[in-house]
Amino acid sequence: MSTAELKLDLISQIAGITDKVKLKELMQLLKFQTEESTYITSEEDKNAISEARKEIAQGKVFTNEEVQKEIKEWLEQ
Repeated sequence: MSTAELKLDLISQIAGITDKVKLKELMQLLKFQTEESTYITSEEDKNAISEARKEIAQGKVFTNEEVQKEIKEWLEQ
C-alpha cells in the first residue's frame, strides 16, 4: 500500500469516527508525534530514575514472564 493510499484510508476511517472522546485521543496522539519540544525532567522524576537504576544494578528486577504471571494471578483473585 502506498503512502497516498494509507493517507486516504486513514482519512476515511477518521471521517467515520463519531465518538468525540476517540477523536480527542487521536488528536492528542497526532500532536505528540509532531511536537519537537524537549521534555523537562522534574527533580522527582530524576530521583525516581536514579533509584530505579540503583535497583537494576543490585539485580532487583523482574522478568516479563514473572510480571505477567503476577498480573494473571492478581486478576484471577
